[in-house]
This record gives sequence, structure tokens and C-alpha cells, in this order.
Amino acid sequence: MRKIREDYASLYNIIYCFDFLDQNEAAITFLNHYLDSNPYCEVAWHQLGRQYYEMKDFIRALSAYDFAIISDDTFVGAYLEKGKVLEKLKRYNEAIENYSITLTLDDPTSFALLRIGSCHEKLGQEELAVQYYYKAVHEDPLLDKGWIAITKLYVKQKNAQKALYYINKAINIDSENVIYWKLYAKINHRLNLLEEAERGYKRAIELGNYELETWLLRSDLLTQLGEPEAASFNLIQAAEFYPEHAEIEFRLAGIYYTLLETEKASYHLKNAMRFDAEHIIILEELFPEVYDSLLVNSVIRR
Repeated sequence: MRKIREDYASLYNIIYCFDFLDQNEAAITFLNHYLDSNPYCEVAWHQLGRQYYEMKDFIRALSAYDFAIISDDTFVGAYLEKGKVLEKLKRYNEAIENYSITLTLDDPTSFALLRIGSCHEKLGQEELAVQYYYKAVHEDPLLDKGWIAITKLYVKQKNAQKALYYINKAINIDSENVIYWKLYAKINHRLNLLEEAERGYKRAIELGNYELETWLLRSDLLTQLGEPEAASFNLIQAAEFYPEHAEIEFRLAGIYYTLLETEKASYHLKNAMRFDAEHIIILEELFPEVYDSLLVNSVIRR
């Protein structure tokens, strides 16, 4: 124990081993024994708080961080972690106080500024929130969570133009960020800027976002834009990731009936009915003329 006391690196390494093995309780036992001999070791208290936090024992985590701060009232990490715990406990004003202390002890961090902004937003103080989000991205222009927070705040306020302005700024800084492109697409969709929205979903897919919603929204936009062939190709790609999925098959059926490719349309419609007939509402909503046609009704009744 004496050797560990003289070398915090060894203490960190031991706790790392416990973390690697997912042995939170063993780490807590070790740290409590260590603190019996070293009651003012701020690092040990901080590590104890981390273990309790991982176990979602936020009250004990809070107590451990308090002792870390008592042991060293300039310990920035303890104030940051205490702020995170206070957020979990929905004690947002206290969390702001602790994050704010870190700004006086060291250079401002984008993390602390972002968390202060988030706490203000949860308290309904949206003007203060956006000020801190601005400070966070000024401190670190590559902080995607900052740009996303600003954009989503304006979306929540139904200020789509401002939301679009800031997501465009974010994309100009990092054009490879999938989340940016999905937000860009959704905001443009809300503004009824269909070509821009389709571009956003297309870029998200190109960057590896293969969520079903992304494929479906893009295909619906391509259909609206009068590009059924591109929409069908998009859906065929989606089917590689989501085989035997009714939402894809009903859309393909509708598109192929529109293109008068009845053999393909009938094939996909039968598949769709077999996978999940209740999703036929997709055909009714997106392709009402097809839905009402006698040809389709005859397939549905089989």
C-alpha cells in the first residue's frame, strides 16, 4: 500500500484493471481499503466516485466526489464528475455551479460549457443555453455535440431557418459527420425543400448511415421528386440490409405499378403481403391510385 501511495500511476493502473474486468464492486472494496490509510487522497476518492457512478449509485458517487474536493479544492476533474452526477439527479442549478467552478480553475473546456448549456436548457432557460452552446463551439469548432445542441434547440423552437443556418455551418467544418447530414435532411424536409432533404439522406447513406428510416425517407422523397427509378434502386439497396421487410416491399410494389412494370410490382406486393399485410396502409397513403386499382385489389384478395 505504501508504494501505491507514492505513485498515483500505479493506482490508476490497478483501477484500470478492475474496469477492464468489469469488477466495480471489487474496485470499490480496494479503494475503500486504500482510503482507510490515505483518507485525503483526492485521486482515490475520484476513482471511487467513478465506480459508484458506473453502478448508478449516484448518491454515493456524489459523496465520493465531495470528499475528493475536500481533499483538493482545485481538482477540476472532481467538479466535472460531480456536475455529471448532479445532472443525473436533476439538480441542474447545482450542476451549473460545479461546472462553472472549473471555468475559474483552468482554461474553459468545451465539455463544461456544453454541459452548462444543457442544464440551462433543461431549466427552460433557452437564451442562456444557446449562449453557452455558442461558447462551446467557439472553444472547439469540431465539437459535434455543440453544433447538434444548437441546431436541435432551434428546431425545438420551430425556428427552422436558424437551425438550417447552424447545421450548414457545422457541415462546412466537418462534411463527413453523418449526424449533421441527417439533421440537415430533416430540417430541409420540414421546410419542404425536397431536393436538399434528399441530398442530405443520400449523403448520410454514403457515409454509412444504414438505418431503415434513412432509406425509406430518401425513397419517398425521390418518389415525390418524380424519380421512381432512383427510388426503386435505393429501396433495392435497402433490402440488402433489411430483407423480408414489408415497408420496403410495399414501396417497391407501388413504384413498379406506377412504372407499369406489373410483373415486378406483383412480385413485391405478394412479398409485402406475406411479410406483414397490415403495412398495406403504406400503399394506400403513398400510392393511392395504385391501391385503388382493380389489379392490385385482385392481388390483395388472393
